[in-house]
Amino acid sequence: MKALVADSSSLISLSMSCLFDIVPKLAKKGLHIIVPKAVFNETIAEPLHIKRFKLSAIRIRSNIAGSSIKIVEPNIRVKKLYREILQRANTCFRTHAGYLKILHNGEAEMLALARELNATGLLIDERTTRLLIECPAALRILLEKRNNMRVSMDEHKAEWFRKNFGSLAIVRSAELVALAYEKGLLPFEKSKEALEAALYAVKFAGCGISSNEIEDFLAEFKAQGNR
Repeated sequence: MKALVADSSSLISLSMSCLFDIVPKLAKKGLHIIVPKAVFNETIAEPLHIKRFKLSAIRIRSNIAGSSIKIVEPNIRVKKLYREILQRANTCFRTHAGYLKILHNGEAEMLALARELNATGLLIDERTTRLLIECPAALRILLEKRNNMRVSMDEHKAEWFRKNFGSLAIVRSAELVALAYEKGLLPFEKSKEALEAALYAVKFAGCGISSNEIEDFLAEFKAQGNR
């Protein structure tokens, strides 16, 4: 069984783009989603009280009720690692005004739980967390652009994230959509046009994927003989 520990960002992207139905279908194929309690709070418990986000929360909740997503309560080890992750991440990048907060509760608990469960990987659309693990130097540049000021990085703390989480596969909602398309699980026609529409749907719903990356996806499927 393959298991991905999910952050709020990917669940919200799939829900807002009306593509959440691929989650139970992929679960039947052996790909399961695990959600830490903090992510449950961010995607369901809190949004249920906000009219703008209530439908998205209900979509996600229905999949949890159907057992295609599993919620896991953090144990003592997860809670300890969660606190360490937050402390290291949120004191890793600094401007003249102080430290930049780059991780929130759900993201930190996702990382801690993935380590505890020896998960296959992470399901996350949010670009900041992915770059923290994959390329902290690129994250520093991104933070400078976002804040329009110089950002310094603690290289020792950045290296700690690469060492502890760099071996985990990082998957976005876009990759799940592409996988579902490949297996014929999307709820519409199997065509290049349909795949393109689905990929842009998750992009506009919050998935951190560029138009160039979408074109690469489409070129790959065209090379495999798909129309």
